[in-house]
Amino acid sequence: MKKNQFALIFLTVITMLAVWYFKSPTSEKEKDPVLVVGNPTTRTEELASMREAVRTERSATLATLNNIIADEGATLASKTSAIQQKAELSSLNEQEALLETKVMNLGYQDAFVHHTSSGVEVIVVSNNSSATSALDIIHVIYETFDKATSVVVNFKTLEELKSV
Repeated sequence: MKKNQFALIFLTVITMLAVWYFKSPTSEKEKDPVLVVGNPTTRTEELASMREAVRTERSATLATLNNIIADEGATLASKTSAIQQKAELSSLNEQEALLETKVMNLGYQDAFVHHTSSGVEVIVVSNNSSATSALDIIHVIYETFDKATSVVVNFKTLEELKSV
């Protein structure tokens, strides 16, 4: 056997052992404490259903756009437009999710951010609201969201959300 083959086999065995070692459960790993950073937040079911409704609507739009792209009879301009619309929808979904996280990081239990043709609507779950809190949220939205023309912030309590 040549030296190169021996070195390759030896390297392969060492790599396999290293992968096995890191993948195998050990008692030390199980004893490690779990570190929770920040406030534990719980998402509300009412806002989750609103997110699902938006996701369903956008999925139907994406299916329509995919049909246009897959259609052999469609023009190049319509396919290009469909691809651009898909990219915009994807970007919109990402920005909304990012903004929800940013608003929640301001100390709120849950948030729902939705871009509409008239602007950005934000629903924040909080027991107390103030003009400065709303301005902080509006600042975060304008700072992050490229397409924000107007921002409406609604503070609601859990009871108000459940009654809707």
